[in-house]
Amino acid sequence: MNMVLLLMCGLLISIIYALGKTATQSGMNGLDLMFWQISGSVLIVLPVAFWKRQFPLLRWSHVRYYLSAGLLGFTGPYLVTYWVLNHIPSGLVGVVASLSPLMTVALVVLIFRQRIRWAGVLGLLAGFAGVLTILLPKSSLPNPDMLAWVLLACLSPLFLAMGNVYRTRAWPADGQPVQMAAGLLTSQWLLLLPIQWMSAPIGLPELAARPSVAGIAVSSGLFYLLSFQLQRRTTPVFVGQLGYVIAVCSLVIGTLFFNEHPSPWVWAGTALIAGGVFLVSRSSMPIMNEAIK
Repeated sequence: MNMVLLLMCGLLISIIYALGKTATQSGMNGLDLMFWQISGSVLIVLPVAFWKRQFPLLRWSHVRYYLSAGLLGFTGPYLVTYWVLNHIPSGLVGVVASLSPLMTVALVVLIFRQRIRWAGVLGLLAGFAGVLTILLPKSSLPNPDMLAWVLLACLSPLFLAMGNVYRTRAWPADGQPVQMAAGLLTSQWLLLLPIQWMSAPIGLPELAARPSVAGIAVSSGLFYLLSFQLQRRTTPVFVGQLGYVIAVCSLVIGTLFFNEHPSPWVWAGTALIAGGVFLVSRSSMPIMNEAIK
């Protein structure tokens, strides 16, 4: 069951990236797309929270968690993702997003001065080598002009890594999975609503983009329900493997549905990143958990 949850979460994120590319190509801007994504997610997660009687609490420790974890784990990463999807392949966005576990451990080592095992060091080096393998060869990217956009895309896993550290450290002692997911999503919806209202009149997405937007909203809501259950049922070591599920699924979806043809350099870089995530997940995550609790 845990492996099924892991595969489903990775596939859902890859679907969100793919549909996000379709929606942005149909004329949706990132802010509009994110607003409708989170609106749909709230409509899915809130009823489940009420059904399970896991109501979002308004204690300060909870509200602070909703806002901070939401900005780092949802709003920040998706703003970056939807911005760069107009400029680089969706499969490559998924590969870059898989750097999150590596960046998480790197942040813990830097902030908390924790020692990691040699396998963890090799994992970080492999991930870094994978990024260089994708970025440096002239024939790696479809267009050399994409280099700046790939570098910008790296902000997304950095936000996620900071969110991973924050969530583990700040999760309220009495917090329940669905309760926290509902509170996080609702807080970001309330945050985005006035921004969206001031930037443009709120209306339905363009007709061509509606199927993609609906798919993103449903996939996002399901992902948050499943991912919080995955975190509850397993360990960060297991969840850390989500990175290379996302990388592989994103490349396969990009190849099958967007006629994207990653170069051998991209495949090689993906293999290095996946290997790095594996090594870091197996060797460094237990140390990370002790450091940030």
